[in-house]
Amino acid sequence: MYRVSIIYDRPTDPAAFDEYYSTKHLPLVEAVPGVVRLATGKCETFDGTTPAAYALAELFFDSKDDAGQALSSSAGKIAAEDLANFATGGVTMLFSNEDTVLP
Repeated sequence: MYRVSIIYDRPTDPAAFDEYYSTKHLPLVEAVPGVVRLATGKCETFDGTTPAAYALAELFFDSKDDAGQALSSSAGKIAAEDLANFATGGVTMLFSNEDTVLP
């Protein structure tokens, strides 16, 4: 498996981020070819302090080549370009293989 992790920093308007993300951005991501699994969630801490990031998304692909093809597809480009419409706090993307998986 190959993973693309997207880290969303705290947006200027969290409620607007949440609404746009769930109703407009996720459908664009769902249209990206080759996504085997999509996991998303809001960041939190154990002690209740403000976390370093606001939210995470992870897209899983069968291989690095599949991820590259997906991200360079027209649907992948549309989803990437859409980030500017709601991710006002900034975005970091990380790419990694998945070597060890525990049950």
